[in-house]
Amino acid sequence: MQLIDGLQHYKTTTYFPWALCLEKDAECIFQLIQQYNTNPPEFALSKAKQFLIDIENWKAGCLQTRIGNACQNSDQIIWNAIYGAANSEDDRGAILAIMELKGFGSAVDDSTGQRRAKVATSVLRFLWPKKWGVVDWRVAAMLGFLDKNKWDTNNAVNEAKCSNANDYRGDFNIIDERGAIAYNKRYRDISDQYSSILPRAADVDMAVFGLSLLVWPMP
Repeated sequence: MQLIDGLQHYKTTTYFPWALCLEKDAECIFQLIQQYNTNPPEFALSKAKQFLIDIENWKAGCLQTRIGNACQNSDQIIWNAIYGAANSEDDRGAILAIMELKGFGSAVDDSTGQRRAKVATSVLRFLWPKKWGVVDWRVAAMLGFLDKNKWDTNNAVNEAKCSNANDYRGDFNIIDERGAIAYNKRYRDISDQYSSILPRAADVDMAVFGLSLLVWPMP
């Protein structure tokens, strides 16, 4: 088994064609940002809000308990967040701009004082698939097994199958903006190494996520 097999498995899921549609939507949002900057008309505001709602649904797999926050942000606040990310000077500025949105990292965890950046990475993944992939417990855990097994994919997958997924959900319950940036730097490094088959950070994310689905299938 190779890393590319994870990507091929990911492509058999419903997430993949949905992701392709969202990438096209992101291109349209970028065009609107470039055209209207800080003075968007109503239709552009509405498109940006629908884009955010669609990403939330995609990330949650339409689980009703995990959606509903995106729509609570006003159209203008959503536009401002995406505009801020698009005009940021670095990774930290981009992710913090999105994390101002409710449901995307605005709330602070009472026990740790940290903010969750995982859902925010979904927005950046579609805006900049070359530079960003989604960060979540599955990818974080699977990368750990790959590192431990010196990137022998077969050994990593087999060892992971002996583990309990719930342990990793807890371990990676909170990944803040620093962690999200660090994981995405890894995606880019891996993409550079496997540029012929995984040319984008998003491709690396999908490949590792696909391996995780072989280990911990979705219900």
